[in-house]
Amino acid sequence: MKRPEQALANLLKEKELTIAFAESMTCGLLTHKLGTIAGTSDVLTGSVICYQSKVKTDVLRVKKTIIKKHTPESQIVTDQLAKGLKKLIKADVHAAITGLAAEGASETKTKPVGTVFYAFLYKKKLYRSKKRFTGSPMQIKEKACAEFFRFLLKEIKIS
Repeated sequence: MKRPEQALANLLKEKELTIAFAESMTCGLLTHKLGTIAGTSDVLTGSVICYQSKVKTDVLRVKKTIIKKHTPESQIVTDQLAKGLKKLIKADVHAAITGLAAEGASETKTKPVGTVFYAFLYKKKLYRSKKRFTGSPMQIKEKACAEFFRFLLKEIKIS
């Protein structure tokens, strides 16, 4: 079975699409994984690692009030990251991820460690998803990346 990043790269090439990432919890892992595929330079335009809120606000223009009200690891912030990325990097798909891979962030009973938020813009539509994973911080990040690649693949395929 093909790795999900390989399948996504193939689909993007086939549809002649480009993609950019805004990555918080994954710290560039999505970009790295897609970047290991031969010929990725045809589809991957760039990424922003926005681990700290300051980068989210200063570079991707998420309002501080939104982060304060909803926390850096939330669906609305992830949506805003995708929208800010669109203004920063030219691409056909603008994808963003936030989440909680370890304790010490904004986890709660309703948003425990392992909660991950996805958002991407494609053809003027915002796609979003929320998942929960278990395991070590690295296992959570790996699972989150694989799931995001599958989510992107599914939605882009049917659009």
